[in-house]
Amino acid sequence: MIDELRTRAWQVFEPRYLAQLDALIEQFGNARPHDLGHDELAQVAKAVVDGRVATLLIEANRQIPGRIDAATGAITLGDLANPQIDDLLDDLGALVLKAGGKVVIIPTQRMPTKTGVAAVYRY
Repeated sequence: MIDELRTRAWQVFEPRYLAQLDALIEQFGNARPHDLGHDELAQVAKAVVDGRVATLLIEANRQIPGRIDAATGAITLGDLANPQIDDLLDDLGALVLKAGGKVVIIPTQRMPTKTGVAAVYRY
């Protein structure tokens, strides 16, 4: 009964969810040529700490080990085995949310970039 309800609910919700994902991906595609979006990790990190990111798309199930300097946006790659190293994508998402931006986790097959991240800037 619960599984049937879950399946039926997803059948209703899935088209809306996919349309929203498509709209976000299109927004990134439109912003990028006008320097209002980027997918390079170093550029995105700098824009995040500057408070310029309106929407951050993060690839689901992807981790990039490293640290971000919250003052400068400089990133240092590392190894998750080191207790001082965290997932950069998670940290970027937290900073975007703290600045009032939107963070969306995108399934790998729909992610518009190969870097694991795509940002749409406010300005």
